[in-house]
Amino acid sequence: MATSSNVEAEQKFDAEASTPLPALEAIDGIGSVGEPASHSLEAIYFDTRHLALASRGITLRRRTGGPDAGWHLKLPHSAGKRTEIQAPLGNADAVPVELMDRVLAYTRGHAVAAVATLNTERTSYALYGEDGRRLAEFVDDYVRARAMLGEPRELEWREWEVELAPEEADDGADTLLSTLTQQLSDAGAKPSERTSKLATALGDLWPASKRTDREEPSGNGPAVKPVLKYLDEQVADLLLQDSHVRLARDDSVHQMRSQIRRIRAVLHGYRDLFEPDPVKDLEKELKSLAKTLGRYRDVEVLHERLRSSFDELPRKLVLGQLHNELEERMTLRAETAMSAVRNRLNSPRYFKLLDAVEAFIDAPPTTSKGEAAAKETTAKLVNKAGKRLRKRHDEAVGAAVGPQRDRAFHEVRKAAKKLRFAAAAVEGIHGKRAVKLEDAAHRIQSILGDHQDSVMARAELLKLGSAPGVSNGAFTYGVLHAMERTAADATQKEYLRKGKKARNLRLKK
Repeated sequence: MATSSNVEAEQKFDAEASTPLPALEAIDGIGSVGEPASHSLEAIYFDTRHLALASRGITLRRRTGGPDAGWHLKLPHSAGKRTEIQAPLGNADAVPVELMDRVLAYTRGHAVAAVATLNTERTSYALYGEDGRRLAEFVDDYVRARAMLGEPRELEWREWEVELAPEEADDGADTLLSTLTQQLSDAGAKPSERTSKLATALGDLWPASKRTDREEPSGNGPAVKPVLKYLDEQVADLLLQDSHVRLARDDSVHQMRSQIRRIRAVLHGYRDLFEPDPVKDLEKELKSLAKTLGRYRDVEVLHERLRSSFDELPRKLVLGQLHNELEERMTLRAETAMSAVRNRLNSPRYFKLLDAVEAFIDAPPTTSKGEAAAKETTAKLVNKAGKRLRKRHDEAVGAAVGPQRDRAFHEVRKAAKKLRFAAAAVEGIHGKRAVKLEDAAHRIQSILGDHQDSVMARAELLKLGSAPGVSNGAFTYGVLHAMERTAADATQKEYLRKGKKARNLRLKK
């Protein structure tokens, strides 16, 4: 089913039934106003019975009438803006799969059904600039609404709306919307306090917002504040990546796995600020989820690395049908791993985890350390993570060459990752010093990430080279194995040259 999307930037205004239209042509920057276009619209809004979508500022509706008839899904984008995804009308009783895939992380297995119907008599006016470019649309709406949740209720009202043309919204022209809003206000229009037509229709049933705008933490405030703000942001990104994985977007599994690692690392690094059991429970489930995603991601990385290695070899060294064998082997493994990912993301266990993470952030089980001054407390914990990195480094350089050292350098990488995210969580408190520490730790993580990819590639090449029936192919696998060993040695040397900064940086208390 074909879908399209765009960024929507709009402002609503309250208007009485007798209020005359403002002089649109008098607005600064407006060169001309198009002829009025009238439409009769009917929009049926869908949500769970607990209004899980509405509580997050998400709108899902099916509209008939007008030039944009079809299914519309509106997702928060940024202040004053939303991303709108559209799909054809299709079946009135079945939400298009692609739209549902974008909201399953929010509905979490709960069914969606019609919660309100809005009938609108709309008159719209296109607003053009001096150069003839369409800048925005002014809309005059008379609305009749019928709510189906709770006691049935009906009501009517009038509202105006000015919406930027999609290309203007995509360009981030906040100034244009502000100018139009100010000019219309000066002309007598009153900016509306309504969040949406659906909110007006549902009235007292409208849910409290689950979108949190946490205040900026301070060094003297509680230590948990910057940590909770960071976790909040990472969970929001995790929910976004969930839809990307379901829609098979490129690199989406990697991005979702990275978000989980960020959350795990911060929970672990700042565990002293919270009661231990809830943190342990969340870490355990997050680790399990990351492992499921990791099976696919590891195959993805390994496939690309081996494919590139084959391409670098002179053709005469690639014996037999190794390219085809590699593609078949990796494709099958990737399909199996992705099937496991989809099953996990549709499981009650996964939805329960999302509920638990959000509940933890909303009502954190804080200890006395969590209420202590943020600057000193978080500095101690970040520096503790730095000390752990130094210890892992000493163990790695002292390990015997071979598998033992490979494993030790992998532990260095994991310690660097934890240090990186611990520092990232408190940038608002520690400023540039935290940013420098995060960047230095990220550098180590990247270098030793290449090292770990080489370790995994060598293990796979050994399996391939020793498999029954490879015959001449064993030689090629051996050549690739030697190349990977050389690459791994190079990354170790690079780490020893560039990793010192992260091991020595500290946050000031």
